[in-house]
Amino acid sequence: MEIKIKKAKLTKGGTVEATYIDADGNEMTIKGKNIAHADLKNRLAALIPYFAELTEQKEADKFDWDNPNKEENFDLLRRLDVTGVSMGGDDSCPIATLSGRRTLMSSKVLNLNTPPIDIESDDMAWERAEEFRFAIDAFFYEVAQYVTERKWALKQAEITFDNEDDPFANADAPSDTVPITCENDSPTPHAGQVA
Repeated sequence: MEIKIKKAKLTKGGTVEATYIDADGNEMTIKGKNIAHADLKNRLAALIPYFAELTEQKEADKFDWDNPNKEENFDLLRRLDVTGVSMGGDDSCPIATLSGRRTLMSSKVLNLNTPPIDIESDDMAWERAEEFRFAIDAFFYEVAQYVTERKWALKQAEITFDNEDDPFANADAPSDTVPITCENDSPTPHAGQVA
């Protein structure tokens, strides 16, 4: 099933909320109850450097774009998160906006949005526009997988104790009990024994 994502965000609980156009042209909104897969979270995290640059965060100047997976880059951006992406405009002029937050030194959270970015503009001066569009498309692909293919994180299933291979499954409690005695004490009754 082919869908077109218009906006998507990761909730505090780790689930996905998304608005999309389905194959019949209907606009649908889903509030998922299943935890997002790590691939989706990683694609959202890949948008953080663009978010830093577009919101003119101090870390943007120090980010190494030639080696984006360097450990120093992860440390540099640890106080920033991207929580969602919105795509507005139309097919000929798509406009992207990232939503996110900065965790301040006081541990308080500052919510931020990027300015709307025309990602198909030929005269756009931003040198990372094409990579930015690819990163958004990769995130929206994972959101579509969440919605249509049920690509979710695995939850711990219930543990059942009915196991055919359990060697103790048919074991009974011992029929005779042995009293436990301590020095200079009288025998202590065992479970099921009356004193």
